[in-house]
Amino acid sequence: MNNNPIDNREGTSFIEGIEYTEIPVADLEKGIDWYCNKLGAKLGYRNEDLAYVDFSMGPSLFLVKTSDLTSSTFLVNGEDHYTIGFRVTLIEEFRNYLLTLGTQVSVIKDEGAIGKFFTFYDPFGNMFDVHQPAKRMNKE
Repeated sequence: MNNNPIDNREGTSFIEGIEYTEIPVADLEKGIDWYCNKLGAKLGYRNEDLAYVDFSMGPSLFLVKTSDLTSSTFLVNGEDHYTIGFRVTLIEEFRNYLLTLGTQVSVIKDEGAIGKFFTFYDPFGNMFDVHQPAKRMNKE
């Protein structure tokens, strides 16, 4: 008998993975435009209160319309921290593109073996991390 409460009857975890995440937006039309027309996501669904968009990999991103002054960003030791990280292959080019949009971005940090990173804010104050993994050396 399986006594692990997180396992289902087949002996595997009930949770298969992360399906989607949600972020607040003050203006749903502006959010759809930002994520689809500026960042390249594809609109999957929308109604008057929310929409979801998909990138080429990862879970769906739900944009939830709210009149509350809020964001998905939280604090760590008094500093803003992101909840979502995007993977890219051209980090310098993407950062420069965001700058042309007037986006608040940080400097790129090179963390060596794990890659390069920077953060940015969407028009609604949600902070995101951007990661370009380091290229692995092929051993022959």
